[in-house]
Amino acid sequence: MAKSTKSASGDSAPSTSRFPSWAPAAAWGVALGAVAAALVVWVPRLVERTATAPLPAPIRVVFADQPAWLPKDERIAIERSIVKSIATSPFDQDGLAAARAAAASSGWLTQVSQVRRSDVDEVVVEGTWAVPFALVCDPDGEHLVDTKGRLLPRTWPAGKGPKLLRISGVTMPRPAQLGSVWPGDEVAAALSMAALVADRPWRTQIAGVDLSNWASDGLLRLKSDRGCEIVWGRAPGKESASEVPASQKLAALQLAWEKGKHIDAGAREALDLRGDVTLGH
Repeated sequence: MAKSTKSASGDSAPSTSRFPSWAPAAAWGVALGAVAAALVVWVPRLVERTATAPLPAPIRVVFADQPAWLPKDERIAIERSIVKSIATSPFDQDGLAAARAAAASSGWLTQVSQVRRSDVDEVVVEGTWAVPFALVCDPDGEHLVDTKGRLLPRTWPAGKGPKLLRISGVTMPRPAQLGSVWPGDEVAAALSMAALVADRPWRTQIAGVDLSNWASDGLLRLKSDRGCEIVWGRAPGKESASEVPASQKLAALQLAWEKGKHIDAGAREALDLRGDVTLGH
């Protein structure tokens, strides 16, 4: 009887011999394999959805070292062209390249070093800004240029531009593309002379540079604010053998201003700076 009882109790108890020792490890392996398989399918789809998902907020454009003189409407125009160029993805490099090209084509920057995302909803534009310097006048109006003669995105009707040096009598047509340098050497010559007087206390007494006779004699002529024509001569550094250097011409204008508070030295019609003796009448 005791033997049968032992047999019955042995049948009712579970036996560990039915589960091999490797079974738990195998179960974990199957589970990890299923997770890995799911990741292979799910991760690329997640990245794709993230790349195409709309941004949580409108893109904000930040211009590094933005100059105070940049017109508000021009800033908005550049912002819109940049935002339009960028796709909704924060990982889209093609969009950033297109945004960089859009910033460069605006004409306000001489160089765009990079356009980058500082956040998913913010883009930073870094580059070198042009410096508005003078107005080149032609029959179509007064066109803003920088110190290098690059055409900037601003034109006014005749006489309506800001108080900048005016360059008139140009013969070469203005550039077809913003940011391009005015062709020929006449505008460059006028700007090189203007750069010499830019920081002089009497700079505002020079109303403009007349290039009407440049093609025939290669001479720069200044117009004073009182209507006197001042014959400057050839471009700085390109003076003829019989012509005094630019430094001596500047000294003559400085002396006239110190003595009579005006650079025309009292001449009503013309003043010639090319010789050792300043002649006026």
